[in-house]
Amino acid sequence: MIKRNKSLIITGILTILLSIESYAQKATIEQDSVQIEFIKNDKLKNKYPKTYIDKLSNGFRITVLEVDIKNIDLKKGKFDPNKFYLISEKPKFQYRPLDIFIADDKNEYSRFDLVTKKKPKATSKMQETYDPNIKDTYLDYKIDGVSGIKIPINLGSAEFPDKHVFHFKPKAINDSRILIYFYLSSDFIKSGTLYYGNEKITETKLK
Repeated sequence: MIKRNKSLIITGILTILLSIESYAQKATIEQDSVQIEFIKNDKLKNKYPKTYIDKLSNGFRITVLEVDIKNIDLKKGKFDPNKFYLISEKPKFQYRPLDIFIADDKNEYSRFDLVTKKKPKATSKMQETYDPNIKDTYLDYKIDGVSGIKIPINLGSAEFPDKHVFHFKPKAINDSRILIYFYLSSDFIKSGTLYYGNEKITETKLK
């Protein structure tokens, strides 16, 4: 009886360890000389920096995926966040990031600059960041048979709308934690797969 119980305990421990190993997924992207490890996903909460969206539409939500970025070769240049995208399951859609932040050791956040033609108001903190030479590399990773979802963000007002689909300026970064925001078009989307370029980072439940 004791031996049987020990066997059950060992089996249980191995099952837990295997579950943890399968959950904490990572990928090495040789081309960009980075290693990306999935940490967790969460609902947008007060602890996270704000996005450009003041109010969520009915049926929409924002989920935040956290990953660790480790530089393999710092001489390779800038990190390109536009290669991140999310493939949802049932229905199967491809989403580009709404916003991306870098977190430092003190839990202070900095945002990847937007590539946009938006000219800031006098009171706006948004800089004029448009540069036609910055390629939108997200467009290089369209998945056959998967519908791409474009959700333009209104940087203007209801009366004078100024809608944009964002992409971001690549940036030189050290080993960092990255927060990737996705604006999901349905409350019924429960799971998805995070990619960076052609590399699958993780399959995860979406909160």
